[in-house]
Amino acid sequence: MDSDTTGRSAAAVVSAAALAVGAVALLWGAGEAHYRGCVEGVSARYPPIAVSAFSGEQTGPLKVAYDKQRANALGSCSRTPW
Repeated sequence: MDSDTTGRSAAAVVSAAALAVGAVALLWGAGEAHYRGCVEGVSARYPPIAVSAFSGEQTGPLKVAYDKQRANALGSCSRTPW
């Protein structure tokens, strides 16, 4: 094997690896953007506001309106765009 053929095959392997890493990075970024959009949508539908702001009862500082609905909606969010 001469050095020209070895250099070409090494360049092909490096190029294929770089393309694979780029494809994974693009898919990862798309998944994170999809998840972030889902979480923002859930936050818009079910805002995390204190229940005591709407009622006269003493509910404590950790009670949040829509906590069950919000948790269910967040559970349906995923990082896969399909």
